[in-house]
Amino acid sequence: MRPTKWEQLDARVKRLEKQNRWLKVSSLSSFLIFACMLTMGGAKVGSTVEAQRFVLRSERGEVRAELTTISGDYPLLTLQSPNGQKEVEVSPAGLSVSDHGLSDKLPLAHYGDNGLYFTDARGYTVLELGGAGIKSPQATAVPEIAIFDKKGSRIWQAP
Repeated sequence: MRPTKWEQLDARVKRLEKQNRWLKVSSLSSFLIFACMLTMGGAKVGSTVEAQRFVLRSERGEVRAELTTISGDYPLLTLQSPNGQKEVEVSPAGLSVSDHGLSDKLPLAHYGDNGLYFTDARGYTVLELGGAGIKSPQATAVPEIAIFDKKGSRIWQAP
């Protein structure tokens, strides 16, 4: 039996409605993709990242490095060993190397504005290289070498 004109027309309308649905969906998808591309392409890529503190963590979440400020004014970079015992601090005040397994009082070595200092496991200075005799910023640096005893008293100095 041959379909009537109404049946043919009904089948054709259903086919056109199905095509129209797919056309609407594809048009909407294309528009959304185009809009996303326009907004992403127009976004400014900044070359500056600002923060008050940066923390670098290991895969296990342990702090390995930190970049922050001292009292909000001077930058401080701190680097830590995997066991957390050895630590290096870099700031405008100087460079310090600490071993918390030995002593938590003072760094093992510190290089600052007026010299290089080495301490023992108790935190006492044992060797000083530098110009500790500077009294004012206008004064000329006086280079010196000093060796200290176990109590922290100066036992030898040159000049």
